[in-house]
Amino acid sequence: MSLFVNSWRIIAAAWKHFSRNLWLALTTVFVLVLSLLSVNVLLGVNVLLSNAVRQLEDKIDVSVYFKSETPVAVVEQAKFFMTSLPQVKDATVVTAEKALEDFKKLHADDPKIMSALAELDQNPLGAVLIIKARQTTDYPFLLEALNNPQFDFAIESKNYDDHSDTINRVRDISRSVQVFGAVLIAVFALFSILIVFNTIRVAIYTQREEIGIMRLVGASNAFVRSPFVLEGVFLALFALGVTSVAVYSAAVYVDPRLGGMFDGANAGLVAYFTAEGWRLALIEGGVLAGLVALSSWAAVGKYLKK
Repeated sequence: MSLFVNSWRIIAAAWKHFSRNLWLALTTVFVLVLSLLSVNVLLGVNVLLSNAVRQLEDKIDVSVYFKSETPVAVVEQAKFFMTSLPQVKDATVVTAEKALEDFKKLHADDPKIMSALAELDQNPLGAVLIIKARQTTDYPFLLEALNNPQFDFAIESKNYDDHSDTINRVRDISRSVQVFGAVLIAVFALFSILIVFNTIRVAIYTQREEIGIMRLVGASNAFVRSPFVLEGVFLALFALGVTSVAVYSAAVYVDPRLGGMFDGANAGLVAYFTAEGWRLALIEGGVLAGLVALSSWAAVGKYLKK
């Protein structure tokens, strides 16, 4: 029963400290929110850059154009050979008929091309083999593998869309953002600890008479410390709640507006923060609450040593 009473007294005292120094507490929460926002902005930027790299990698392929008179068996043999290579992720055959249909759709508004096609007795296009590698570094090897004498005689041309330079630039930007973000997070974390430390010191100063009475009646140092430590945890949890609402709202607002950067596809921010929200909240909230609690414990300890 006494444990319950003591716990309730600690909670009530912590809330009283919080409410008495409300404006200072809100200022502290604001700084804590900035710290958490810096972490989540860094995570969001990493998600965007990762999705950009993935999209660029999806665009890379080798298109192998076969001569119009190439038998289907030769095209299928080429596909079978390429898919047997461990470096190949996928290989798709576009038949000559499908290639002609796509060509007509692409040039439907060009009467000269359409009239020229109408005059032909047969399909001028051959089949196309589209090859995707597992890694972007595998494409030079695959281009060399296409020189197989079993089917290279039937190949009219190859088209290799290489975006490796762009991918490397995006990855370099991602690494730079991570370094800058880590420094920014460290700075905000330091400021947060110092401000929480001073906030608790102010709370101790305003409650110095009550603390003196508690010590006179035999209250332990742990009991004196607990309300201030709990006040720091209150600040951390409040900041976490504000940050969670702000981050998710920002993701919902920004996500559809970034579609142009991803060819109309979803940028992935809402999906990421929805899937990882609880885990991020537990990790960020736990780390922040731990740092704030330690800072509060140290602030009270410095007073108790006097």
